[in-house]
Amino acid sequence: MSGVVGKEMTDDTSFIGRRLKQSGDLLLGGARRQVEDYKGKFGGLKGVYDEFLSKLLVTYPNALFNCRFVDDFFKKRTLSLAGIDGTVFKHDIFDLLIFFAGAYSAHGEIKIDDKGKAEISYDEKYLERGLGVSSVLPVYINEVPQIDQTLLVRAEDGDVDHSITYSDSWVVDNSAFADYLMGLSEFYLAYRLVSSENPVDILLLDRVFSSEIASFYAETSDFRLNLDHDCGLIGYRIGGRPFSKTEWVYARRLFGTLDLGTPPARGENLLSRVILELMNASGHSLTRAELVRLLGLDNEFRQSRLDKELKKGIRGSGEIEGIILRDRDNFVLKPQYRDLKARIKLLVDEVCGRLFSPDAEVTYEDRFKINGRWLTTNDLAFLSLVSLLLTIDQSWKNPTLLVGVAKDTSARDLKRQVLPVLNYVNRFKGGFVDRGEDTPDTDRMILQWVSLHERDRLKVPWATVEYDTAFKTIVPHLERLPGVVSGARRNQISLEKTFLKSYFQLCQAASDPKLRSNVLLYDRLVYPFYDIRPGKVVTLKHDYENRPDFPEPVEVIFFEGQDNPIQSFIISLFGMMTSNSIPELFGHLKPLYVADKVAKYHYTQIKGMIESTGNWLMNRPDLREFLFYLSSFRERRTSIEQSRRTP
Repeated sequence: MSGVVGKEMTDDTSFIGRRLKQSGDLLLGGARRQVEDYKGKFGGLKGVYDEFLSKLLVTYPNALFNCRFVDDFFKKRTLSLAGIDGTVFKHDIFDLLIFFAGAYSAHGEIKIDDKGKAEISYDEKYLERGLGVSSVLPVYINEVPQIDQTLLVRAEDGDVDHSITYSDSWVVDNSAFADYLMGLSEFYLAYRLVSSENPVDILLLDRVFSSEIASFYAETSDFRLNLDHDCGLIGYRIGGRPFSKTEWVYARRLFGTLDLGTPPARGENLLSRVILELMNASGHSLTRAELVRLLGLDNEFRQSRLDKELKKGIRGSGEIEGIILRDRDNFVLKPQYRDLKARIKLLVDEVCGRLFSPDAEVTYEDRFKINGRWLTTNDLAFLSLVSLLLTIDQSWKNPTLLVGVAKDTSARDLKRQVLPVLNYVNRFKGGFVDRGEDTPDTDRMILQWVSLHERDRLKVPWATVEYDTAFKTIVPHLERLPGVVSGARRNQISLEKTFLKSYFQLCQAASDPKLRSNVLLYDRLVYPFYDIRPGKVVTLKHDYENRPDFPEPVEVIFFEGQDNPIQSFIISLFGMMTSNSIPELFGHLKPLYVADKVAKYHYTQIKGMIESTGNWLMNRPDLREFLFYLSSFRERRTSIEQSRRTP
């Protein structure tokens, strides 16, 4: 019999044991080759520090704080701080899929004396006094595609293809509802912390704000969604009036403050800027001439675009009604949209307040359904977006220093966008383009290598100069017209003068200077009167509608070679928050570290509760027969296997 099997074997088959050994050899050889190839790429970095990179790296060896900046920005010397982190868990029990997500904060205080020296302390009773929000949803697996819109396959026109079916295991493995719920919990908790009676002065999140905004903005687009069917928030009554599709469309576009000139009066943001100007105008009314002056539209082409956007704002688009009225020479916001930001605040307060309510009497249907309709991932993305909008607005008013930190990143915008664009417009000289592809492909790896090899000159802590996150969406002109830029995708450029980004490294081991902490990144909110100063703003010319003779200005912030009091404060603060003696804190920040520990504690507790619930259900005599038919083959097999392993 074995001889017959041997004859039937083809060239691409082998015995299982031999195949396992071959797989191991392939794995080892492939991994070794990849490491050797990547190691060779570092050779292309030789000399970059002296050529240009030293101009972009700033050391902050002095741990003293600038008292003048602290007094001017915070108006006090004792500052409260908080870090936020979240956790997520999903688990299937019989035919149910259980989603859990939450966000938790760790708090501290920093006191700065007249000499700039500071002491930092943390609230050690974080489990008793730390703040947190969380929620849990048990739902039948067959209902998950109704609430998790990321699972659906859509045609180009946005319609869902209902002919596609999903296996239970595929739904369990790919559902992102809990992840969206965690994101919302973090941004809602941030909003609560900055809008409380005693708002926090410094707020840290384990998030990259600029990336989150771009993602949520795309996911909530009315061009992508069928708002009537895909969003449970539509129709929710706020102050006796239903939340409309028009409010959904325009609320997500109101990021900005006129003190910064944002949203910018260009491209796809022009109508949003007009609406914000009308909201802030006396009587919510402005003439065309006043709009032209306020928006700085300096040529006929840009003014004609204003006329088109005003018509769009009056006429609306499809099922989205117009938001503007024309009253003779004046353009006026319709009365029902003048309080749009206030209505959005009520929406977040009521829906998120119920969603994350600590009251056990609030059922899961009260939390996750509105008028019998499920809240979907689209709704969670929208609530996250507007929660971040409200957090930003309140951070400007307080003010609160709002900073997002990323521990692990594959970002490469410094290499691929920032330096090529600045070189192209003759604002900076030097980059990695001329070195070909033989350099590491991520900014973090480049900076980590340079820091190691230039450790005698580049002292920790250090940071790259801050640059506008809008650079991530800017490239040299697609047809290489001198001095003109294009949008990286669909010729669109994201919001400028909203967030600034920097890479940083905090410490090295005392016993071995070669052992340095990881390079991390932060992006932080831009603040009027601190970041918009002469020499810090670079004006780029954007060929938005293939009219390079009438480019639109894009004002991005770039701090090369200039004093930056906010970054100096941030790096000095980060230096106090890290530790060489605790391995998990080496180069990381204690508030986020503690918040992560709190989140993991809650994860462990809820995991035990959910698994215990499954065991409790399984051992109920009155449910045993029913559960036998309800459970899947996979669950029955797992149960039998576990019973065999139990002595």
